[in-house]
Amino acid sequence: MNIVKWAKMSLILTALCGCSRADHDGLEWRPYKDIDGQVKKMAFARRVYSSNTQRAKTLDQPQGEAISQSLGGRERLGDLYYLFDTKKNAAAAIFRAQGKSLSPYAAQDVKQMAESRTVDFYEFGKFRLTHARFAGKNALCRDFKSKTGVDLLMTTNYYPRNSFTDFYTGLINVNLRHDEAPKEIGYTPSFTGSDAALQGELKADEAKRGKNIALLNIQEKASILFNIICK
Repeated sequence: MNIVKWAKMSLILTALCGCSRADHDGLEWRPYKDIDGQVKKMAFARRVYSSNTQRAKTLDQPQGEAISQSLGGRERLGDLYYLFDTKKNAAAAIFRAQGKSLSPYAAQDVKQMAESRTVDFYEFGKFRLTHARFAGKNALCRDFKSKTGVDLLMTTNYYPRNSFTDFYTGLINVNLRHDEAPKEIGYTPSFTGSDAALQGELKADEAKRGKNIALLNIQEKASILFNIICK
């Protein structure tokens, strides 16, 4: 991997952190609406390395971590790993199953996700923040490849001009199957914030592209099952 590409990748979290005011721990918190309907906050922390330790330079090494804050307090969500889409654009992601942060690059971790009933997937980048929950009645991949399918519940938060106050959220509820396109898709947009100009911009953008973006988002998350968890 060349240095230029790595530098671009390292800017992903910087873009999400933006220019908000840091708290006493030096963390900058971005608001987002979660799948339970609550507005929470997210912060990102980079790995701290000793002077004689090389910074992680391979994809199978975590590049940082994310922390969520709600009325119930703070929760460490897990380790951040880079993923790439078909256009080779990078995003940071977290995989969680059975209460643990897991690596998409470790065979044993992927096996654990495949055999779990629930996997939580977080994605950060492209000025959006996503929490997707894959849920099966049995083992996730067994259900995905059967008529049962896997239920996907997901919120994706979109931030105009990298705003820390105003954003819109697309809530998606759909059943995914290995050999069949979804028959019914639940999609509900909602808007958070009070800046009249930004809210107008958000609502116009959602009305124009919201449903199409939701369909693309479902395809992206199905690819997580096809290409990583149930490969």
